[in-house]
Amino acid sequence: AISYVLAALALLPVAHGFSYSGFGRRASFARKSANGLRSVKMPKTRASALPTLKPDEASFTGITSVGSPVVHRYMRDEGEEWKMWFQGRDAGIEPEIVSLSTGRIFRATSTDGFTWEKEEGVGTFGSSLDVNIDEWWGFDTAHVGLGDVRLGDSGKVMTTGGGVYTMYYFGGTYETGGDDQDDKVAGLDLRVGVALSQDGMNWSRLEGEHPTGCALDIGSGDEGGPQSSLIGWPQVVNHQERVFRMYFTTFDSTSQRYSIGLATSEDSFKWSPLGLVFGGSGGQGESGSASFDCAGVARAQVLKDMCAEGWPAGGRSKDLPAVVPYTMFYEGIGSDGRSSIGFATSSDGVKWTAGNEGKALLEPPNDDESAWEVQSVGSPFVMNMGGGALRMYYSGTSKDGVSSIGCAECDDFIQDPSNWRRVSAS
Repeated sequence: AISYVLAALALLPVAHGFSYSGFGRRASFARKSANGLRSVKMPKTRASALPTLKPDEASFTGITSVGSPVVHRYMRDEGEEWKMWFQGRDAGIEPEIVSLSTGRIFRATSTDGFTWEKEEGVGTFGSSLDVNIDEWWGFDTAHVGLGDVRLGDSGKVMTTGGGVYTMYYFGGTYETGGDDQDDKVAGLDLRVGVALSQDGMNWSRLEGEHPTGCALDIGSGDEGGPQSSLIGWPQVVNHQERVFRMYFTTFDSTSQRYSIGLATSEDSFKWSPLGLVFGGSGGQGESGSASFDCAGVARAQVLKDMCAEGWPAGGRSKDLPAVVPYTMFYEGIGSDGRSSIGFATSSDGVKWTAGNEGKALLEPPNDDESAWEVQSVGSPFVMNMGGGALRMYYSGTSKDGVSSIGCAECDDFIQDPSNWRRVSAS
């Protein structure tokens, strides 16, 4: 059986918010507005790669790391409204918990998708979903992280914010694992949970059938699921009527790699694992060199029929087939431990083919050690902006462990899926 410490060592170098010199992270939000909401300026579109969310611990007390953005865009009579959910590590999370950007889940609001104001929730540090302090037996008592938030189809513009929100998240406990005493790592026993909300801000956990209350448990290899030591970062797609699919990140104990797994459900609450579906582009890049995802893949977003609505039929890139029922944006882990963002396509959502000739869409910069995302880029969340244009929100980590949320855009994914440019502060 794989030890917890091996899983930890594989994940930490690409974990958004991990600091090699310790917990030397800073918050990725700035300024405090007159109405008490803490705000941050996200960048205007430019070609240069500057920080998108400038750290300022003093104006965002206690938060030390942010990541895993999920964004909704609503069209109101008075104009656009944007909501961003994200996970954040704060000073209240015990230091022995595995060093990810997980901790609690927060929400921010915007009128244009660039300038954000953090909303104050009722949880610790103003969080929207706090750690579970009510059930000591729960799977999420030490820290929680964000997977997905659904209200209809979150990848499209919505005309209303009404209805029931469903959050798919993951969490861990204070339990430790490892074969030796020095190998003990707390919080890596990640499991998936579900929460419901009427307003997207105040959440009620939906207790699963597992003794810990989780909706999807760590796999033992039984019932077709992977033999894994953790399951996290879930994302859900409505495959067809009464058939939901959950894509999640897992550390496969057999292959010793991070991979994307699949589970199914008839009601989007009770889940059954099917197994692993994607492990990367194949391990070889150009000229026989190691590919950007040769060490595994993680934190994926799957979009259904993304390339079918509102985009021109002509001029399609050779990297995209004529019909693309499923598109996956994912984080690839390289041989050097750094992560980049790539994409894959599938006709059925199960068998995947790497896109862009197996090359990354977005990589950490190689020519600037001081760049805010020099260590990793990942956790992509892509939105269809219409006319073939896409906007990607993603997480990035600097050399000293500062974790932030950034943004990149592609003008026409159909004609040139590799042409992404970062946005930068004006």
